[in-house]
Amino acid sequence: MPQHPSSIDLQPGKIPPVPVVAIGASAGGMEAFSELLANLSPTTGLAYVYIQHLSPTYESQLTAILSRVTQMPVQEAEHLLRVEANKVYIIPPNKNMEIIDGVLTLMPRRRKAEPESDSTLELFQHLPIDQFFVSLAERQKEGAIGVVLSGMAHDGTLGLRAIKVAGGITFAQDSTAKYISMPQSAIAEGVVDLVLPPRLIAAELERLSQQPAIFQQTIQAESLPATDDALEEDLRAIIQFLRKAIDVDFSQYKMTTIHRRIIRRMVLYKQETLKDYLHYLRLHPAEPGLLYNDLLINVTSFFRDEETMTFLKTDILPRLIKRKSERSPLRIWVPGCSTGQEAYSLAMMLVELFADEAHSVPVQIFATDLSEMAIGRARQGTYSLSEVANVSPRRLQRFFTKNHTTYQISKTIRDLCVFAPHNIFKDPPFSRIDLVSCRNLLIYVNTILQRKALITFHYALNPDGYLLLGKSETVGSKVSLFTPVEKNHKLFSRKNERSDSITVSEAIVDRPNGSQASPTLTPRTTGATIGRHPSGKSPQAVNDLDKLVDQVLLNHFKPASVLVDQELDIVQFRGETSLYLEHASGRASLNLMKMARPSLAFEIRSSIHKVRRSGQPVHKSGLPITVNGKSHLVSIDVLPVGDGTEERLFLILFQEASLAIPAGSELRDGNHNPLEEELAIVREEMRAIIEEHEIANEELQSANEEIVSSNEELQSINEELETSKEEIESTNEELQTINQELQLRNDQLTEAYMYAEAIFSTIREATLVLDKDLRVKSANQVFYQLYGMKEETTVGRLIYEIGNRQWDIPRLRELLEEVFRQDKFIQGFEMKNVFPDIGEKVMRVHARRVIQQQRQEAILLAIEDITEQRQVQQMMEERQVWLNDIIDSAPTLIWLAGTDSRYTFFNKAWLNYTGHTVSQDTGQGWVKDIHPEDRAEYVALYKISFIAREPYQAEYRLKRSDGEYRWMMENAQPTFGPDGTFSGFIGTCAEVHVQKSLNQELDSRVQERTHELTVANNKLLQTNSELSRTAENLQAVLDTSPAAIGLLKAVRSEQDEVTDFKLVVWNQKFAQVVHEPMKRLPGKLASELADGLWHEETLDQLRQVHENGKATYREWQELVGGQERWISMAIDRHDDGVILTGLDITLLKQAEQQQDRWLQELERSQQTMQDLEQMRRYVRERGEFLRTTSHDLRGSFGVIQGAASLLNLMDTKEEREQMLSMLNRNLGQVTSLLTQLLDYSRLESGQEKVYNQFFDASTVLHELSQSMEPVAGERKLWIRVEGPDTLPVSGDLVKVQRIAQNLVLNALKYTQKGGVTIVWRASDDGGWQLSVQDTGPGMPQQTIRQLLNKAEPTPRNEQEPAVSPTSGEGIGLSIVQQLSAMLKARIEVESEAGVGTLVHVYFA
Repeated sequence: MPQHPSSIDLQPGKIPPVPVVAIGASAGGMEAFSELLANLSPTTGLAYVYIQHLSPTYESQLTAILSRVTQMPVQEAEHLLRVEANKVYIIPPNKNMEIIDGVLTLMPRRRKAEPESDSTLELFQHLPIDQFFVSLAERQKEGAIGVVLSGMAHDGTLGLRAIKVAGGITFAQDSTAKYISMPQSAIAEGVVDLVLPPRLIAAELERLSQQPAIFQQTIQAESLPATDDALEEDLRAIIQFLRKAIDVDFSQYKMTTIHRRIIRRMVLYKQETLKDYLHYLRLHPAEPGLLYNDLLINVTSFFRDEETMTFLKTDILPRLIKRKSERSPLRIWVPGCSTGQEAYSLAMMLVELFADEAHSVPVQIFATDLSEMAIGRARQGTYSLSEVANVSPRRLQRFFTKNHTTYQISKTIRDLCVFAPHNIFKDPPFSRIDLVSCRNLLIYVNTILQRKALITFHYALNPDGYLLLGKSETVGSKVSLFTPVEKNHKLFSRKNERSDSITVSEAIVDRPNGSQASPTLTPRTTGATIGRHPSGKSPQAVNDLDKLVDQVLLNHFKPASVLVDQELDIVQFRGETSLYLEHASGRASLNLMKMARPSLAFEIRSSIHKVRRSGQPVHKSGLPITVNGKSHLVSIDVLPVGDGTEERLFLILFQEASLAIPAGSELRDGNHNPLEEELAIVREEMRAIIEEHEIANEELQSANEEIVSSNEELQSINEELETSKEEIESTNEELQTINQELQLRNDQLTEAYMYAEAIFSTIREATLVLDKDLRVKSANQVFYQLYGMKEETTVGRLIYEIGNRQWDIPRLRELLEEVFRQDKFIQGFEMKNVFPDIGEKVMRVHARRVIQQQRQEAILLAIEDITEQRQVQQMMEERQVWLNDIIDSAPTLIWLAGTDSRYTFFNKAWLNYTGHTVSQDTGQGWVKDIHPEDRAEYVALYKISFIAREPYQAEYRLKRSDGEYRWMMENAQPTFGPDGTFSGFIGTCAEVHVQKSLNQELDSRVQERTHELTVANNKLLQTNSELSRTAENLQAVLDTSPAAIGLLKAVRSEQDEVTDFKLVVWNQKFAQVVHEPMKRLPGKLASELADGLWHEETLDQLRQVHENGKATYREWQELVGGQERWISMAIDRHDDGVILTGLDITLLKQAEQQQDRWLQELERSQQTMQDLEQMRRYVRERGEFLRTTSHDLRGSFGVIQGAASLLNLMDTKEEREQMLSMLNRNLGQVTSLLTQLLDYSRLESGQEKVYNQFFDASTVLHELSQSMEPVAGERKLWIRVEGPDTLPVSGDLVKVQRIAQNLVLNALKYTQKGGVTIVWRASDDGGWQLSVQDTGPGMPQQTIRQLLNKAEPTPRNEQEPAVSPTSGEGIGLSIVQQLSAMLKARIEVESEAGVGTLVHVYFA
């Protein structure tokens, strides 16, 4: 590409800017930026500015950290610091940073606006990356490069857009980003040129730094030389190719902008020249579309230029609304609307005005743009958080709907706007427009298109319409079309007085063959400006068309000339033309034929006609004209002029001959021949013109006939159109009906969506909605609460990134990919994961693909937390195993039966007892082992109880494994589930064979005792006979009414309440009872007879019987005639009264007393029998005690004798020491056993006495534990003591020591592992407590009962081992029991099989 040093020379003293690489990052960006720096050389010639999201209070360590990975100097940015090449600058905390002409400027971090404020919200959140990128694009376009690395949210997207629009190069990190929200947001917006990992971004930066000319090409584009034909030719070739590929002509756009955009593409694809890039365009079909998107500058924002928007709302829009009637719509056109923010801003302001002033004017906002992609996005009305940053919170809440991480314009606003692709320079414009808002569009095109656009706007506007332009735009030379209304806001109103000829001459039409548009020049004459320019003012700056005309005129020495269009209207004047042209009287006109001298008009028309036909220049000379009485010879030249448009222009040059002939003089004869020749030429031309006219007339006649025919066809078409109109109207009505139905369906869908959202937020499972990229679109509150997440750090991010990547679960990733790719439905998939903050979670995952609104695919992911269920299940399984172990290890026989009455389980004790297997006894197999005499009765009882689901108890004989039948006691009861459902039966069996034998022996003894009691019964019979005779006498008395009988009627008050009872009927006995004579009883009230009955309780007794109808009976004893007599009285209700019946029961009472005495005698006899039984039991236990003790002593002495005999046979010292150790151990056991026997014998003989004294129990027990440590150590057990350091008590010190020693020795002897704990403490009642706890196998219940009460006669269970005083617990515990009894101490025992025993001794 040719270089133009003169075009890029900097101003004197201006420092050339250093190319700046701006890098923005957030979470995870430190690693990416470190990798980028590590792959950069320190001499790239570029300056690097790193913008990181930092906490306001964070003390940054970035400088020190980054200095370790690069050789370039790294420093924190300072205010007004000029950037230098090969250095890295870091943004400081709590600051915003911008760059102006290579100088960094710092400013305080902005705060959020108050929600109540009506002002726009400056920043929803801190966006330092966007702010710096935008400043870099606006203030330093040359060499701007933007890079976005890992981070959350969307910061940097708008900044990259600004850099790309300014001609810079943009990069974004690829999927290697730890958090890809920021890079993905920029990629989705289409503002990223290259998506690469950090190391390849560094490689690209290295490549760019090695081509310093690239960073100067933007400057070259800004000052492109007008005379560089080769460069301009290459650009036009690219534009021409783009026009054929895209069908959009950019030839009239500003070449500097076009050149800058093309250079940017060349840099990306490493193309050196424009020709190389044109070749690249032809080889890559997709590149023209990408270049086209780059050339379309889609830059806009909501409420851009707030002051102008406020002026529109407060002044212009209300003025337009007042002009409108209810049926006349307010029409607004927004050309170049980009993504629609400008149109939506106007719509929001109109809705606010209508709400404030209650207007009902229809509104139509037409928004158009050349980019169909931008129009498509505008129709959706969906914008990111950064794009709505300039919208006030009140408007945001009123006119937007938040959808996850984006905001969508409400349907009310969207319905006011119509978006359509439209080329204002080519397509027909809209009409009857009230306001055209075209801001920052004209600055990108040249003067020709600017003027054409202004003419289009003038045509589209109503007579009282307004035109709004951008801050850098103006109507320029079109002051005849618009007049300023507000210069500060660039608002203009339409002018309605202008020449029709101007309208025609300024029309520009694109040619389909790609030729250039014709220049539009301002007409002027010498000494005065004609048409649109005020007097004394020159036209606008020279444009490309002026350059073209100047070049033609320079070739002809700038003679007097005019430029005319195809209608021969003068477009532009050059030189002095007053000799050849003059204004005609009447209406002003710039038509060449009306202004030309009459003698020249014909020649000019004839010449233009030849040029139009042949396309070649025409020259005529020697044309005489007379001006002011003087004759002049004039030559004319007509040249065709074109600039690529369909409209052709003609340049007419006038030149006067040097000789002037006075008027009236005769020409010399020498001049006749030229005149005759010229006349002949004219006649020939006239003949040719006449022939052409005749041909044209014939063609017109033929065309007329065709027009008549076409008219008839059009008439027929018109009738068809009328019919079609009626059909369309009918269809329109149907469409309106359908539209109403659709609206109703839409409302129903909206309601359903709201219901779905409500259900989504209230379900108990954690639920998420993921998009097709597996980003979290939404999640319910259960998810945030259960997993400790926050909405702002969750929504919009990949599910694998949230929560410090704790959801990056490979199996979950596979499941979600299967759901999306294979449309697989995942239900009830169980998985386990450990979360750093909340620990391990067991989850049941449900997932399926769903279709949301706007046909967007998503994944509905429901996560059910079943951690507690699995923990409970595991606990239940462990407890079930534990319970099975307990049941299997229990000595009791246990069985289970199901709901079908079949036996399903037998524990080990049962199987061992019967000698069967589980399969043999399952079902009803074990019943055959019941004794035949007991079997039928048991089976019947079992069936009846099972059907009734009631517990039962049965005794039967069961065959043991050795074949012997043994008596069993079975207790069974039904089992039910938590919900009350019957689940079967459980039964326990215990052998009671010994008890049965004892019962039989007891029966025999009872028979003997029964004989003894027969005599007593005979005496009792005699007494009964006497009672019978007495009863006969009483019966006779009753026959003669010996009982006291009285009938009392209720006495009621006025309120019908029973207040008393009146005696109605009575007998003599009754009078005796109440101690009243017969004659005084009539009419007596019960209250008056109370002394003879129950005194103050009499009325209460009578009322109670009268009210509830229940009879009552009472007995009492009284003194009658000096003798005590028993009287009974019964009360029963009768009708509305009560009956009293009294009787003397003294004899009956005496008989009962005699019977009680006999029963007491019988109880004493039974007590005697129990004492005898206890004595026999004691003798039996004493004998067994002596046998067991002798056996133990004999065994120990046998071991001692054998060891002594072998001692002399041992050869080595080690063997002899082992044998001596055995001797010592057995001698110790014998000594301990003999000591216990002596203690036991002394206690049995009653030789022990109690000697009370004061001593410290704590010291005694400490010494005891120390003395027992060797014994415990030998058995590898531990001894622990717990108690106060001192515990002064009163008692027998020796016996307390013996009690504690026996308990500890007994615990150590039968504890296999673990140890013994000795605890002492003072009691609340003034005594003290000693506790000994071991971890041994536990005590049998018989031993516990023996220890608690030695004299208690308890039959021994055959399954419990016989306990002797010398076996294990026997002798030691017997001593403890007797010593405790002597000291009046109380013993309590807690024991559990397999866990251990705890013995409490409470001393007074």
